[in-house]
Amino acid sequence: MARITDHNKLERLKQSTMKLVAAKGYGGASALSIALDAKVSTGYFYMHYKGKYELVNSLLLDFYDEIVNKLDELINKGYSFKLLIENLVDYFITLANNEPVKTKFFYVLSSNYRFKTEHEIKKLIFDYIKKLMNMGYKEGVLDKNLLPEDIYLFLLINTFQFINQRFKNDLEKVYFSKEDERHLLYLINKILA
Repeated sequence: MARITDHNKLERLKQSTMKLVAAKGYGGASALSIALDAKVSTGYFYMHYKGKYELVNSLLLDFYDEIVNKLDELINKGYSFKLLIENLVDYFITLANNEPVKTKFFYVLSSNYRFKTEHEIKKLIFDYIKKLMNMGYKEGVLDKNLLPEDIYLFLLINTFQFINQRFKNDLEKVYFSKEDERHLLYLINKILA
């Protein structure tokens, strides 16, 4: 018998997962608490996901896919490395302003030792980082001593750490201005040059 999929319920599961992981950490969000928050049965949860780990990784893969799609869009427009970085930071700041829970969800997972990212997700993002690094090298704007892990740290993790510093006080009422974005870009450019 085929599964009956209610896309509204699946979306509620995803939203509840991000909300609970952002608020309580990976370990603090159980499949049961996610299902309760989403107002679906645990049976429905397990009908679509093997467990919390699978759901969280699918959300993380979706997040990285969004970043990769944004990068593809910018590369296809012929943007330089510096302009690409500026637009990517703008994308992250806009995401923080429009979807703070999603932003905090990523930050919590990236700083949680109990959560291990799937190999395919790591490969996806690091393959893209190497592509970006080659662009920066060709344009002569990227320090050749930097490693892919450094770019990941400076461009993604530190950006989300910068954003999270504001979220720590009040997740719902934080707004990042263009001045905040310029300051973040200043810091990133200092490190990458």
